[in-house]
Amino acid sequence: MASGSRTLLAGGYRNQVWKVRSGRGYVIEKQYSEDPGDPNPMYPNLPDHEAFAMAHLAGTGCAPELVSYREPHDHEGALVVYGYVTGTQWKRGVADVAHLLHTVHHLPAPKGMRQLHRSAAAAIAQADAIVADVPVARERARMEALRPLHVSATPARRLSLVHTDCGPGNLIRTATGLVLIDWQCPGVGDAVEDLACFLSPAMMILYATPPHTADAHQAFLDAYADRSIVQRYLRDGAAWHYRIASYCVWRAHRLRRIQPEVADRYRAALAAELEFIRQW
Repeated sequence: MASGSRTLLAGGYRNQVWKVRSGRGYVIEKQYSEDPGDPNPMYPNLPDHEAFAMAHLAGTGCAPELVSYREPHDHEGALVVYGYVTGTQWKRGVADVAHLLHTVHHLPAPKGMRQLHRSAAAAIAQADAIVADVPVARERARMEALRPLHVSATPARRLSLVHTDCGPGNLIRTATGLVLIDWQCPGVGDAVEDLACFLSPAMMILYATPPHTADAHQAFLDAYADRSIVQRYLRDGAAWHYRIASYCVWRAHRLRRIQPEVADRYRAALAAELEFIRQW
């Protein structure tokens, strides 16, 4: 929907996103919903953190440039304004994603941002809580059958800024490289969380993109320059992927009546993630 120099963009699930003419270019105005709706256990709606993350990444080219942030007021949700990123959604080039994520993860971690999980054991604990919130016994049993048994509690030595939702839809290829957009649920934690997200078959399916081949999966890990984080992923990845699977089963159940087609997509994503875990 367009109105003068403002165009409402498709794809906003909880927030309205507008492309707005500004001078000789465009900005994005993201109007956050005042009502957060059903609390999301993995991807909360955090406008102040989105602004914080972009301010932290200013000048790096890794994220859009923050223009302004307005806190909620007068029964309106927060408003985040940032530069429009001209480009196309990522389709191929896993090494480019590895380089981008490595850059983000190895900047100094910002202070004052929410704390994410720092170990595979903490990730599994959250997954257990999410699965327990699914009232269908057979779905819980299906999950519990594939729950990783040997999970490391060793925390990450290095804390990183983590995007948490770095799927294809949030990666934009521009003339100068890849940019990560939609920083509405970031935090500080273990960089392995982002590696698992990008490599997740479920996340690729949810973004209507074919899951990575085995060769692409390996090429991504080869291109990520910090071998200690890659080794943590190889050791702990099943736990982080199980956490993604837990989210898929939770979402499929929540959406089964109000958005059955979306629920079916989550079921397909769940099946792919569970099969991935079986092969770990």
